Formats: sequence, C-alpha cells, structure tokens
Amino acid sequence: MPAIPTSIEGHDLSKLLKIAEKTVKAKTDNSQILDVSLEERIPKFESSELTLGTVLGRGGFCVVNEIVAIKLKDVSQGASNAEKVADDDINHIVQDRGFMQANCLRGKGKDCRYAIKKLQDTSFNDASTFINGVVDLAVEARFLAVIRHPNIIKMRATCLGTPFSPEYFVILDRLYDIMGQRITKWKKKQPKGLGRMMDRKGKKELAFWLERVTVAYDLGCAIKYLHDSNIIYRDIKPDNIGFDVRDDVKLFDLGLVKEIDLNVRDKDGNFKLTGDTGSPRYMAPEIALHKPYNENVDVYSFCILMWQMFKMETPFEGYNMGMFQKKVVAGGARPAPDPKWPPEINNMLRRGWGDAKQRPSMEDVCEVLRSEISQNSDEEINEILDASRKSEMSLHRGF
Repeated sequence: MPAIPTSIEGHDLSKLLKIAEKTVKAKTDNSQILDVSLEERIPKFESSELTLGTVLGRGGFCVVNEIVAIKLKDVSQGASNAEKVADDDINHIVQDRGFMQANCLRGKGKDCRYAIKKLQDTSFNDASTFINGVVDLAVEARFLAVIRHPNIIKMRATCLGTPFSPEYFVILDRLYDIMGQRITKWKKKQPKGLGRMMDRKGKKELAFWLERVTVAYDLGCAIKYLHDSNIIYRDIKPDNIGFDVRDDVKLFDLGLVKEIDLNVRDKDGNFKLTGDTGSPRYMAPEIALHKPYNENVDVYSFCILMWQMFKMETPFEGYNMGMFQKKVVAGGARPAPDPKWPPEINNMLRRGWGDAKQRPSMEDVCEVLRSEISQNSDEEINEILDASRKSEMSLHRGF
C-alpha cells in the first residue's frame, strides 16, 4: 500500500479520523450488547507481524487479503491494554496469538486459516469515502467482538491500536467461496430433467434441493440471531455471504448493522432509520423510499436471496435503475416462484417480499425451512448431501 497521506482533498487526516470517531460514538453509545471488556480481550497484532497473500475481495471501502504467515515480535504484545485486562485474559490473549502464529496454515500448509480486512487504497481518494470506510470497519469490529453464532464470521484479532487509525485492520476466518460463486457451481451441477419437485421421485434431485434449503436455513438462523439481539443487518446479498473451509455458510460484513432501541418504535412498530441503505436489488421498498422500517426489511432481502439460491438466476436481471424504481420499488414487481417448489416455500417467499406489515418473522421463515428439511431427509439423502459436501471441501483445498 502507498504511504498514508496526511490530508485528503485538503482536509487534515487527523480531523477526518476525529469525525469518524464521533460518528461511531453516536452510532454505538446507547448499545445494550456492545461490551468494551470483550473488545479488550481480542488479540492484537502489528501489521509488520503479518505476511499477506492473495487479494480475496474488495468492497466499497475495504480490501480483504489472505494471511500466509504470522511472525510475532513479542508474544505478549497483543495484550495492548494490560491495565484494563485481567491476568487470566492476558494469558488467553498471549496463547491466542501464539496459536494463530503456529496454526496460520491448515494441514500441510495449503489452506490459509485467516484473512485481513483493511481500508483499500481508493478509500484515501475522497474524504467522505474515507470517513465512511473508517466508520464501517470500526462498527463491524465492535459488533464482531460480541457476536457469537456458528454462521456469522468470527473475528480472531484486530490491529494493535485504535480503530480510528488509517492502518486499522481486523483478522477474520478466511472464506473459500462467495454465494454468487456457489450459485454458479450449483447451476453447473444441477441434475438434468428435473420433474416436478413435489413428486419427490429422484433422490439426487431432492438432495440437490435440500442442499440449498439447508444453506438457506443456516443463514436464516444467523439473521434470526441478530434480530433476537435487536440488530438489523440491512445488507443481505450474495457478496456478503461465504463458505469456510468446512463448507459452513457464513454471514460477513457487518458494517451496516444497526442495533435498535425497542423503546423508540412508532405506532406501526417501525423506526426512523437511514434510508437507501444496502444493495438496491435486495433492498426492501420502504428503505428505498426513505420510510420508517424495522427488522423485517431483512426478511424481504432474505426472500429475494432465497429465490436466487433456489432458482439459480439473478433476480430482476436486465433492469436498469429507472426500471427498478418504477417496477419493483413503486410497482411491486417480484420474482416468480417456481411451481415445482413446495407450496409452503412459495407462500413464504410471497409473504416475505410482500407488504411490510404482513411479512413473517425470521423465526417463522426458519421454521418453514426446517420443516422442509426434516420432512424430506432420510439416510440415503443424507449420504448424498455428505458426498456433495466433501466434494466442495476438496475443491476448496485446491485454492
């Protein structure tokens, strides 16, 4: 990365960082779940202790690289705020840093365990972009320090120093597939000559269906977990969903999450929150229209995503922004559920992307998916799913 500039568009960098710090404070001051003591227990690294490899992805503000090696300068250095951390926690931090150094690569050294997320070069070209990038990364780090769910990416460590530094980074578990890539793979391996799904005659066809339903269920449980913690995700899309080396689905990129205060709901159960937040293709109409909204905007986005996973096609493909605003946001156009899919699934999708007041909760959505899996699983189906899973894992090891 080039040298960090001292100013951006004539604005002193330190002043921009102060603005970012105030913004994060305003976003998180009244949080009921954030816990500074948990944040202090996260291991810390200097950038010079890390050797970076391939770029895995880029977003609006950040770049993600795999970490190919960790070489500690001082094993105990990661306990940066020792005066604030109990002795037992300091020992755990030291042990975690040592473990990460010794186990940076899996098995025989082919698979990287960890990835680093930091601001990308282009975020330093524009003052507003820089501030937003610092804010997003700092907010994400604070929430990842306290969130614990098997289908939400785990933060393993952070930068030694304040989040309001241009060189700040977080260390995450490395992912080996993004949902868009997985959908392409699913489409290529789709069994030919599918009959009506409800006939349930072909075991392979059924297993292929249940594979996608199971991924949707796991992902839905992660979103439900956030909602149970009074957190709205607000950015559900294929680019924010990946698969780890064990092929477990993971929700990542928590920069747009919003913790809600239930005491400030309006009479319709909504909140006055930022509009036009997220990706337009998956964005609930009420967000696009800058109306008050609540956690069921995630239900809308998730149902659009599930249609894409099940159909293996891009929703609203070919729409420009004008068409999208007119037909989808204002006109209520939605993807067409496939008549081959079970009626319970199709009814759930229609309700999920329908009127905001009538949408099911994430708990209801997960129950429909769980029922679909349990009603159709048997030993033979599970063996087919197992074989498919092992095949995906072997593909990962080839990266």
